[in-house]
Amino acid sequence: MRIMFRRFAGAASIAVALGAASGSGAGPRFYADDPVWVERDHQDASQTRPWEINLVGEIVYALFGKPGDPATNVRAKNVNSVDEVPDSSWFTNRIGRQPLTPDDVAKGPDTATGPASGTWTIISSKTDGITPGFTIRDSAGQVWFLKFDPPGYRAMATGTEVLVTKLFWAVGYHVPESYIAYLKPDELVVSDATRFTPVGGKPRRMERSDVADLLQRADREADGSYRVIAGKALPKIGEFRFYGTHPDDPNDIIAHEHRRELRGLRVFSAWVNQVDTKGKNTLDALIMENGRGFIRHYLQDFSSALGSASVRPHAEWEGSEYLAEPGQSIRQVIGFGFRFPPWLGDQFYESPSVGRLLEDNSSFDPEAWKPRVPNPAFERARADDKFWAAQKLVAITDDMLRAAVRTGAFGDPESEQFLVKALGERRDAIARAYLPSVNPVASPSLESDVLTFENVAVARGFAKPPTAYRVAWFTFDNATGESRPITEATPADARVPAPPGLPTSAGAFIKVEVSATGADPSWEKPVHVYFQRQAERWKLVGFERLPDVPSDSAS
Repeated sequence: MRIMFRRFAGAASIAVALGAASGSGAGPRFYADDPVWVERDHQDASQTRPWEINLVGEIVYALFGKPGDPATNVRAKNVNSVDEVPDSSWFTNRIGRQPLTPDDVAKGPDTATGPASGTWTIISSKTDGITPGFTIRDSAGQVWFLKFDPPGYRAMATGTEVLVTKLFWAVGYHVPESYIAYLKPDELVVSDATRFTPVGGKPRRMERSDVADLLQRADREADGSYRVIAGKALPKIGEFRFYGTHPDDPNDIIAHEHRRELRGLRVFSAWVNQVDTKGKNTLDALIMENGRGFIRHYLQDFSSALGSASVRPHAEWEGSEYLAEPGQSIRQVIGFGFRFPPWLGDQFYESPSVGRLLEDNSSFDPEAWKPRVPNPAFERARADDKFWAAQKLVAITDDMLRAAVRTGAFGDPESEQFLVKALGERRDAIARAYLPSVNPVASPSLESDVLTFENVAVARGFAKPPTAYRVAWFTFDNATGESRPITEATPADARVPAPPGLPTSAGAFIKVEVSATGADPSWEKPVHVYFQRQAERWKLVGFERLPDVPSDSAS
């Protein structure tokens, strides 16, 4: 599957092109500008209408329905010709493609230092959802969303949100700017136009007493101030679901459950125990540039990650079970009401600043991890999607983790050390699970008549080297897709001399299949690598990790 965004102006034409590229045989397999690293998904969307996701409806449908494409084991549809995710309004390649330092990770998306000091004017309040909060305009006129820590749990929700925001920025997602700030009640004023809806009541003008009541549900500093997470406001137009597309957005043409970055989000969510990954915790912003608007897709609201459930520590079951699982009820009936869930014997680290998180994460099982409700994109993640995410994850160093944890300003050195350790252990457990689970050959290059590649699982220390590799060489007809064998070899390492007789004319293509023996059986399925001759060198134009897998495999 290739993406064709740069060749067609209309969504209908793009859809036709995608269909043609997926196997109709029309047109060449590769184009002169492959691989594409930037999606041209900035068609004017300024006329898109605002929309909201119904929270209750979303949860019920996820738990008891089957949202999304019923087809299983569909290859991600937004990858480029070398099986990677291009930069887009959904994702920007950072770690693993850009040189990042711990300081870069600590800075993340931030462009300032937080709300300006002085008077903060409340322009709306948040009385629904899990946490209390305000929308304020600071003394410089910037709008911010404020959320608090629950009483007795200083830094748990606010520190977690900042920390996870930095990590998700590093792996490539669009996230809002989020800062730790301190609210002084005497510097708060309520706008005359601010409306407030009490529980069970009707909307009315907000009073100072309403502010006081909301602050009763927040942790208070010794000096009487309140620690908050301040999220910089974006031009919100709606949220996005993890399945389907939004018909109003001319750039939204690939079903969300088939976007690799949303499938791979399952791996990153498991890493940070972000159990609340749902459509209501996303944000679509209308970005105006040069008189045209396009929609950028953000992830937000990370206060229910790691050991925090935002208003309380995580319950022991969170991360191991959905809110409702029909199979559990059946097992309980058969077992006369006695059921011993796997997490029952787990030991947990608990502290006011962290909440509750598994104490020993060295044996963490990412395949067993679950969010609170099923996620359609997560459910469709294949082995190649998980490999893609795990490969990015292992590029996050311990120094980067320390830098990110420091931004949470937890004020508890022991808990901060625990978080660094837990995140490192979960990262390594994920890599151990997903890097060897599929043929881990990556980064192929053909220079000076020598083919080189990297076995990522071996190079990162998560698998033993195979007994040998099998490298098969073919000529490849870019117009028909036909390949003809040249020769094959069984080298012991990842450096293979090119055979004699390769085509030398500019524009010629070759195909190389690389597999391994004497290791995980999945390594015996070859990756497909395509090179094109350009002047005096070979250019990598194609890569497939799981080409044409059967529908009941590669899950």
